[in-house]
Amino acid sequence: MSVTLSMPLVSKTNRGFSLIEFMIAMVLGLIIISGATSVYLASKNSLIESEQFASVSENGRFALQILNYAARHAAFFGSAAPADIRKDASLGAVSGDCDDPASAYNTSATFFAVRATSADVLGCIDDAMPNTDVLVLKNVRAQPLYDANPDDPNALRDGVISFPAGVWDAESVYVVANSEAGLIVDGADAKPDVYEGSELALGVAWPYRIQIFYIRNSVAGPVLSRKVLGWNGTAMAIESENLVQGVENMRFLFGFDSNNDGDVDSINSLAAVDAANAWDRVISMQAFILLRSQETDPGYINEKTYRLGDITLAPADDIRRLMMQTEITLRNPRLVLRGGA
Repeated sequence: MSVTLSMPLVSKTNRGFSLIEFMIAMVLGLIIISGATSVYLASKNSLIESEQFASVSENGRFALQILNYAARHAAFFGSAAPADIRKDASLGAVSGDCDDPASAYNTSATFFAVRATSADVLGCIDDAMPNTDVLVLKNVRAQPLYDANPDDPNALRDGVISFPAGVWDAESVYVVANSEAGLIVDGADAKPDVYEGSELALGVAWPYRIQIFYIRNSVAGPVLSRKVLGWNGTAMAIESENLVQGVENMRFLFGFDSNNDGDVDSINSLAAVDAANAWDRVISMQAFILLRSQETDPGYINEKTYRLGDITLAPADDIRRLMMQTEITLRNPRLVLRGGA
């Protein structure tokens, strides 16, 4: 008896990949993955850049809006001229007050700027970013208080500021003024008389304010800040307010009216206007701010230069920045130069 052994046939269709084919497949896969990774990283970097610039742009628009509004109202004191305003004898000392002419109740200088050469500026700022500009503005808010409703000819006028009722604030400071004189008074003290025949006859009370804008060098990064006059719980004080994060530099140029015709004759630097002591001839200004993103980007090198008025900056680091500027017409200095209206 014989036994026949047969070997099973192996179909060519059941063969596995050869080593060469497997390596080719791996290379192709790596190429595809590498391409997809590159596209992803490029998209991610583009998204980060877009988000950073969107945030910086929004902060910049807000900062310029604040500066624009504040500067346009500088030196507004109702119907009184700043030179005709005096302090009431009952006014107390202001805690943390600035040095003259930036001191709280000094209305002889209602619009001017200085350059911070160190952290200490004006005697009331100790955290300024060096080599940035500081803007000092004084005015009253356009929220007048009267002795009676000015729209009611039959209202009783007793010479006491009382309209609108309940608005007079004991924790505020006011300028009570008519067209000939003005008096800075503490809201906690007695209201001055405005009856006919008095010094402040038919006077109106305006909430007084001072704003000093500067770049604060904080631990969390540079921030546009301001010093304001406020109540600290026991007395009037110069207090700090943080406004916009990421503003790391601020510079100004000033439109100068040399012949009192109400038109800008030249654009001057802060140093030039200050050296000539000619702040009363400034009728416009250009504000330049340099903003930075809050996050660094290790894969980015900032090779740009930024022109801020009379200086050029070249950071050369891994932080994205944006320079923005605006031009502001100073309404009240222009009115003073033209003789008032």
